[in-house]
Amino acid sequence: MTDDAGNEVKTPVPEDLSAAQAPAFDEGMLDVGDGHSIYWRAQGPKDAPVMLIVHGGPGGAMNLKWGDVLDASKWRMVFFDQRGCGKSTPFGKLEHNGTKELVSDMEKLRVLLGIEKWALFGGSWGTTLALSYGVTHPERCRGFLLRGIFLARRQDIDWFLWDVQRVFPDAHRKFLDAIEAASGEYPLNAAEILSLTGAPLARFDEAGIKLARAWSGYEATLSVVNKPVATKADAAEAAGTEPARPQASPEETRESNAAAISMSLLEHHYMAHELPPEPLLPRIGRIAHLPCVLVHGRFDMVCPADQALALADAWPRAQLSIVDAAGHWTFEPGNVTALKAGGEFLARALTAG
Repeated sequence: MTDDAGNEVKTPVPEDLSAAQAPAFDEGMLDVGDGHSIYWRAQGPKDAPVMLIVHGGPGGAMNLKWGDVLDASKWRMVFFDQRGCGKSTPFGKLEHNGTKELVSDMEKLRVLLGIEKWALFGGSWGTTLALSYGVTHPERCRGFLLRGIFLARRQDIDWFLWDVQRVFPDAHRKFLDAIEAASGEYPLNAAEILSLTGAPLARFDEAGIKLARAWSGYEATLSVVNKPVATKADAAEAAGTEPARPQASPEETRESNAAAISMSLLEHHYMAHELPPEPLLPRIGRIAHLPCVLVHGRFDMVCPADQALALADAWPRAQLSIVDAAGHWTFEPGNVTALKAGGEFLARALTAG
């Protein structure tokens, strides 16, 4: 079926499940303008509070496993792929792809689905975007569940691209070697990483794919601390950037390459253009009256935990949980436990309100 604007809305049932067994969900493509259309999916009780799940990256695409950390009986969960990644089209398009456009897309999706207000659950870049939406549309927000806070300041970007080598010198050197192989030059600072990688990543050729895999592999290496339970391979799989296996089918290899390309290409694009354009912390007062749970791994090497503390200082009502023996990855056991508790707290707060 379609909505009043002619946007396609589907309620599919997998062929191998009966209607009674199949998880009920709606999905569709929303034309958001500028030549972009975004894919969305909604599931869960339609009379429950709504949680918009905001994926990371940029370029990471939705991960339905995120819904597993919430009580499915208490939330109507809405997922979407941001511009240029996942099932959104066109793939990898950088034109008209910025924070303000993504915030506008989220608001258009809210209107499409007829939702008055919703809570937002984001991780990593998803926290940046969730906060950007919140300070732009505070009247449409009910609360926030945020994991792995990324404030997108220059020092936060420089940490990921350069300063983290003090902890991961081997992974960082491998990353720089891959940049030299793709560009012909060896970067000497964070700015040079961005200046040397843009053109190779945008080519989508063999060299660009190798660089994209090196970029996403580097990020996956930094993401996991609790390796006995959550391995780097698990993290890469969850992020959609796992290396192509020797036994992988051509289709699996293409999908894996596409995930690596969208993640690296869009992360580069946003970092190079210092998006979001306005600092977040000075604007947090617009949503500081709302309930918020912050979950951050103490040993997060992608987004250091000082960002979570800075956000908590600007948001006195926020509950901050710094998780010992956890890093950046959503599914490390300590992070999952804290997120489940945070989701329960938020559900109670919204029901009571």
